[in-house]
Amino acid sequence: MTYAEPQHYHVKVRVYNESIDFGKGVAELLQRIEATGSLSAAYKAMGMSASKAWKILRRAEADLGFALVSSTAGGKSGGSSVLTPEGRLLLERYTAFNAEVQLAAAQAFAKYFK
Repeated sequence: MTYAEPQHYHVKVRVYNESIDFGKGVAELLQRIEATGSLSAAYKAMGMSASKAWKILRRAEADLGFALVSSTAGGKSGGSSVLTPEGRLLLERYTAFNAEVQLAAAQAFAKYFK
């Protein structure tokens, strides 16, 4: 049998206190909320149900100990959602941290497998 070098790698980045509840999916949801001002538009764009969106947000908030999103109820004029200051800061830090980890992983992969 001939050894074949791996051609791909995958690195997941998740941050948490006790339960693994904040990663790529929650980060994307927060990015879309920030871009649209709407939790509904965010989860629909991701092909996610409302109950799943609320569930992953609430789990992450419970583990982290602070709110990520602030929402106002809909009605005739519609509701809105915005990131809390803590949610925005966490998203910024997670995005930067993830970018650094991905870069380090790419460099290590090239060193050992290419």
